[in-house]
Amino acid sequence: MNLRALDVSDWGFFVFRGADAKTFLQGLVTADVAALKAGDWTPACVLTPKGLLTADFELYDRGEDLLAVTRPAAAEGFFKAFQSRIMLSNSTCERLRPRAALILGEGFSGGLPWRTLDAPVRLLLDAAPPASAAPLTPAEFDARRIAAGVPWYGIDMDATALPLEARQRAAISLSKGCYMGQETVSRMVHRGHANRALARLRCCGATPAAGSPVLRDGAPAGRITSASGERALAMLRVDAAVSGARLTAAGVELEVVD
Repeated sequence: MNLRALDVSDWGFFVFRGADAKTFLQGLVTADVAALKAGDWTPACVLTPKGLLTADFELYDRGEDLLAVTRPAAAEGFFKAFQSRIMLSNSTCERLRPRAALILGEGFSGGLPWRTLDAPVRLLLDAAPPASAAPLTPAEFDARRIAAGVPWYGIDMDATALPLEARQRAAISLSKGCYMGQETVSRMVHRGHANRALARLRCCGATPAAGSPVLRDGAPAGRITSASGERALAMLRVDAAVSGARLTAAGVELEVVD
């Protein structure tokens, strides 16, 4: 096994317990929590009442509880979103601070499933990574997640973004009942579209810096949010975020991949 390990102990880890935990989350997050069975997991988002992103996260049904995992920049907002509301339910939310690592590579079956980059990734809690796993630096991880089109809260998206602008379609159930921010999401799905879209780009030459303005035919089209090597993510006007579109940033030619 050619495994790599990245320490993620600074992420946000929250455990929900109690008879009403699933019902409580079902009414607040974008994913269909009620459909989860022990051992299942799903990507999900928690939104503001106006439908803006508070956090994206992974939610794991561990049988005896539900575990939510957020990125560092989203952790505080995630906790605050539930803190005042959970007192009205028969459930609790506790922040954990475990030793945690992502294990990237084929053949490792421990821990919990996470997202797939250029290889399967699993999340290991309160255990040492396999001795055979070489350290993965944050910069190396960034390169892999950018190439895979995985956005990062606080870098590629923030509290000004709508989930459908930020590559969060897989985190949204269109068949479940009401949840916080649903009206905005439903309106965008059924009666309109986002004005912006986070797109994957191929860089044809040097790597433009994050924050660089993106141009299409000389006109402003958005900005680079993160970049590494030949790949970048950019928040673009929706008309520019079309596969195959040719753009520029800091004098570098770019092509929209998707």
